[in-house]
Amino acid sequence: MSDPSGRVGRYVRMVAQPGQGAALADTLLRVADGLRDAPGCELYVINASPDEDDTVWVTEVWADEEASDRALSGELGEVGIGDVLELLAGPPELVDLTPLGGAGLPR
Repeated sequence: MSDPSGRVGRYVRMVAQPGQGAALADTLLRVADGLRDAPGCELYVINASPDEDDTVWVTEVWADEEASDRALSGELGEVGIGDVLELLAGPPELVDLTPLGGAGLPR
């Protein structure tokens, strides 16, 4: 099912190096702050996993794929994606989604 608006959604699971879960979450929260005014960023929420101390989930919604690529490929203020990658135990796991709507999403 596709979204005629072109919106892109994503869940991203990131596992930090042992004992670095809090540092990863803090770094991702700074990334999220840098995305507050990014064109096309509709949602970028950092979530802690309640039963895995070193696992952080990111929930993303973008106006389109181009907005996602543009924002996440550049440095985001003082904290960029490179700072996140240094803390990871392995590559992020991505689940691509098609947002259909709901509370909190603009129509």
